[in-house]
Amino acid sequence: MGVGVALSTLTTGVVAFAAAVPAQAASPTHAFPSHQTYQVGVMPSASEATRDAAVEKQYDSWKANYLVHGCASNEYYVSTKGDGDATNNGPVSEGQGYGMNIVPLMAGYDANAQTEFNGLWQLVKDHEDQYGLMQWQLDGKSCNYYSGGTPDGATDGDLDIGYGLILADQQWGGYSSDAKTWLTNFWNHDVAPDGHLKCEDDGPNTDTRPSDHMIDHLRAFAAYDTSHDWNKVVQRTEAVDSSLVSTYSSSYGLLSDFVVGANGSSPAPAPANYQENQPDNIVGYNSIRVPWHMGTDALLNGATTSAFELSEAQKWSACAKKVSGDNPANVYPHLNLNCTGYNTSDVAEEAGDSIGPSAMAAGDQAWTDKIWNFLQTNPYGDGYYGETIKTLVMIVMAGDYWSPAASSAPANDFSVSDTPATASVVAGASATATVSTAVTSGSAESVTLAAAGLPSGATAAFSPASVTAGGSSTLTVTTAATTPAGSYPVTVTGSAASGSHTATFTVTVTASGGSCTPAQLLTNPGFESGATGWTQSSTLGFTPITTATSAEPAHSGSYIAWFNGNATKDTDTIAQSVTIPSGCAATLTYWLHVDSTENTTTAKPDTFTVQVLNSGGTVLGTVGSFSNLNAASGYTQQTANLSSWAGQTVTLKYIGSETDTSGGTTDFVIDDLALNTQ
Repeated sequence: MGVGVALSTLTTGVVAFAAAVPAQAASPTHAFPSHQTYQVGVMPSASEATRDAAVEKQYDSWKANYLVHGCASNEYYVSTKGDGDATNNGPVSEGQGYGMNIVPLMAGYDANAQTEFNGLWQLVKDHEDQYGLMQWQLDGKSCNYYSGGTPDGATDGDLDIGYGLILADQQWGGYSSDAKTWLTNFWNHDVAPDGHLKCEDDGPNTDTRPSDHMIDHLRAFAAYDTSHDWNKVVQRTEAVDSSLVSTYSSSYGLLSDFVVGANGSSPAPAPANYQENQPDNIVGYNSIRVPWHMGTDALLNGATTSAFELSEAQKWSACAKKVSGDNPANVYPHLNLNCTGYNTSDVAEEAGDSIGPSAMAAGDQAWTDKIWNFLQTNPYGDGYYGETIKTLVMIVMAGDYWSPAASSAPANDFSVSDTPATASVVAGASATATVSTAVTSGSAESVTLAAAGLPSGATAAFSPASVTAGGSSTLTVTTAATTPAGSYPVTVTGSAASGSHTATFTVTVTASGGSCTPAQLLTNPGFESGATGWTQSSTLGFTPITTATSAEPAHSGSYIAWFNGNATKDTDTIAQSVTIPSGCAATLTYWLHVDSTENTTTAKPDTFTVQVLNSGGTVLGTVGSFSNLNAASGYTQQTANLSSWAGQTVTLKYIGSETDTSGGTTDFVIDDLALNTQ
């Protein structure tokens, strides 16, 4: 190996270097066990002391088998022993990142933790690629990069290494400069221009890998490094995942191993053999990590900040429970996106292990306990990959996973977005958009809204003018008959104590003078002719368009469209194709009533969405989104602006989805629709 030190072989077969290592310099500020109170969910029923002892036992085993003192006397690496991910059991950046997370979390129990962390970090620094990130694959003997082509980095390893540096800085201090330099390199080369995470630092700006979507890490980056807009990365990552789930796995929340078109409005599962030799339009050995990451973020950050992640955790946990027959040992590492086994002959420990944080976040006590007990075994003799994931999952499930973001400022932040982002109006008419805010870190704060960049003669009004982060407001831009034709980007600004964020609402004004004939475009908008003009479906075989009852009366007339409410898993849809004339402003209205007996005040197991699709079935936009939390007496009129699709033939689709995971059922009922142009 050429490092001039004596070698000895441990009883585990792992090579260790006999040279001395630097002494530990500081006492940990979050010594293990660092018991945390998570924001949502349940803990395993085992006692706190039992859980801590189990983590210590697993850590001892992991360290003895996979933490190697090499390639130099001041270096450590995580061996891929047992999985063959690198020649001669060498390290990969993914494993190095895992190690740089595990070791700081175990400081206090492991007296040598800082020395080991410094060695892990030293190896990274000694094996950086052209962008200052870690060469993703090294030989275990020569410690040279051996994969083909120019040495490059992998996003998951780079992300975990950055998070590990922040953990170390909060644990011992002294790593701030290294951490911020690393995050700058990561921002410059692993983040695409639109904010989504690339698969590797020298890869295209078009793809992403959902197993890299470690939202809790990104939130920590946002709190720690204010020189880059990490909240943009959080928002874009959530947008990509939300679009994928809505289009390809709305009932189960599953995400494929690789994704293409991540920089556009219609991300999609990658085709077969993309990046790796497998059918990538499924859950595989990459995406089995998604429920671990989603569940962890939900546990740390709660139902408001992590609403999407909590919903994903609940769905993924329910799917794994269903497909495995309530047995963690039978969670398959290959799943179709409709929650059926793609390959039921393949089993792996880490597939069941990774569900643990999601089961906790979902509040499923019995399922959580089964997974915790399963974690104490290794039924398939898994190597580095399974045992390393197990170690991190056990730290989370034991309640010892602390977030470095909690020690960083600023504590509060938010985001601003608008739906739709564009609208077309005839001069003298109005355009509307829903301006939504979300808590991205810390606590909710008051956000004041304003608009700038209006065309001549136009005015803007918000209802309400200020919201608490997490709330929404309706923006109405009213043009004058004299407003010149043109496209105007209106800047929507949300201002709070923590700072300001913006979104753009582009209003296209066309000249008045009869270019649009006012009309109501929908066929049979009140369903009084039954299903005429509509297509409908139900996974349970029911027809949503039906006669009203005393339990669910019509808003007017005798017919309604009634979605879900069967106390079992179900997806119901109705749809109609419509052509919106060019030069017209178009407004969709409908009356909605929601009943629910779901046993939750935070979760959204039952959802109702309104989508606009093109002729090929691609979702162009979601113009309405509701859940069991919107239950109320009577009907409420809902409005959506469809002007941005003027000149197109689109499909208007209503989708009710019930997961039956929170102990109740939800009825979504609509009536008296209209799509009016002016």
